[in-house]
Amino acid sequence: MDIAPIKSIKSEKIQDQVYEQLKTLLLEGHWKAGDKLPSEAELCRMTGVSRVSVRAALKSLTAQGFLVSKQGEGTFVVDVSVDMNMDLLVPIIGLDKKSILEVLEYRKILEVGIVPQILQNLTEEDLTYLDENVRSMEKLTDDQIESNAEIDLAFHRKLCIIAGNSLIIKVNHILGRLFRKSMEDVVLALGNRRGRTYHRKILEALKQRDLAQTESILSDHLRETIECVREAKLPPHG
Repeated sequence: MDIAPIKSIKSEKIQDQVYEQLKTLLLEGHWKAGDKLPSEAELCRMTGVSRVSVRAALKSLTAQGFLVSKQGEGTFVVDVSVDMNMDLLVPIIGLDKKSILEVLEYRKILEVGIVPQILQNLTEEDLTYLDENVRSMEKLTDDQIESNAEIDLAFHRKLCIIAGNSLIIKVNHILGRLFRKSMEDVVLALGNRRGRTYHRKILEALKQRDLAQTESILSDHLRETIECVREAKLPPHG
């Protein structure tokens, strides 16, 4: 494996710079699927930043499905193939209501279907991440469209990652920009109150390891969103 050309971090927004640098290296193939990343201590030495910044960057990349953390073993690359950039081919400008509904219907079928795998693999670390995500979402206002969309998607993306199906994770990457654009349109039209409420309920059901309740709440969440989008007065292309 070639030595990755990691650069020293020197200016502001340290965490974001570490994240962007590692993400670029992953996408450029410096680490292949299955490769183990350098330890946090090694990355701190290579970048010249604190462990807090490195850990936050790794956490973001893990939440997005680039990496997977294996307790006692380290952090490994999930999939950094060129297919992950296929979302650039997905037309996201001018999503109409029908397209948004199709995205939501796809997500409903997928996410409700993987709840058994989620509960089978769920760890306390996963619950901590989801809890922090929900708390972050609860602090946002409706006008923070991009932040609401990203945090909302991160919650659902994490559920797919917990399920542990590499194909689902890869498909989520391929459709990532499409998901984000549709989520921004949903938040713009409906606000984030429903998302805050339902995500908290889903989290509590997961904490109880309640399969039926988790499936029911997640299904209700996406079904209600679909119904609200159908009734909402969205622009013809947006």
